[in-house]
Amino acid sequence: ITGSSSGIGKSTVELLSKKGFYVIASMRNLKKNTNVIKELKNLGDNVIIEELDVSSCISVKKAFVKIIERFGKIDVIVNNAGIMNVGLAEGFTITQLEKQMNVNYLGVARIFKQSLPFMKKRKNGLYITISSIAGRIVFPHLSTYNPSKFAVEALAEIYRYELSQFKIDSVIVEPGPFATDLIDNSPKPKDTKVLASYGELKNAPNKAMDYYKEFMKNKPECNPKLVSDSILKLINTDYGKRPLRTTCGIDYGVNKINIEIEKYQYELLKEMGMEKLIPF
Repeated sequence: ITGSSSGIGKSTVELLSKKGFYVIASMRNLKKNTNVIKELKNLGDNVIIEELDVSSCISVKKAFVKIIERFGKIDVIVNNAGIMNVGLAEGFTITQLEKQMNVNYLGVARIFKQSLPFMKKRKNGLYITISSIAGRIVFPHLSTYNPSKFAVEALAEIYRYELSQFKIDSVIVEPGPFATDLIDNSPKPKDTKVLASYGELKNAPNKAMDYYKEFMKNKPECNPKLVSDSILKLINTDYGKRPLRTTCGIDYGVNKINIEIEKYQYELLKEMGMEKLIPF
């Protein structure tokens, strides 16, 4: 599980460890997460902490070499690590945009690339990529986060088809708004000169995030554990029976969108003579 230091990642480590799974809880910087590490280690001997920075090919390779040396296989990978830029699109520098895509899209691509040789050799495995309903509909002020999630949705879906011959599944989980640290840790636009040209609108993103933080307080449908429960259900579902996309919490109609688009997507594959790539 990538991004295990907080939010959905941490909640999933806790749930899966209680269910008896061996869980590799990976995170970017062990030195900065000593309290979280102590908490996760107290869950039991079946929780292993591993440093893994999805934005670094070297870090990803090093982590997977260690994991394979210890366990000899990987059954499930949860692509969870991510960052969420909040602000007007033009206000973000190109460097900020590159970081957003490097973590949210290329980070997932690195995990697939490094781990697939082991999965393909066994002809078995499951990838669960944590996207967002913001990967299907556009939320103003999540201006550069939206494209990163749209991109990772496409990547995870492409792998679902291409890996079906190996009986390796790639599925997507799309959380709605959840009470995690994602908003508080959100990078803000650095091009202040550009922001000034938008007048009062430059303050709208902060107001929107304050609204969502208040909106999510004490709402059962905004509890990250709902996402962890969905992940567990997907793990326990047999190959060929898992849905491609699973929405969690408040979805603003995304589940209906998914159902409708899926019909046309499968019609396209059939028209191209590629229906055998659909894993069911």
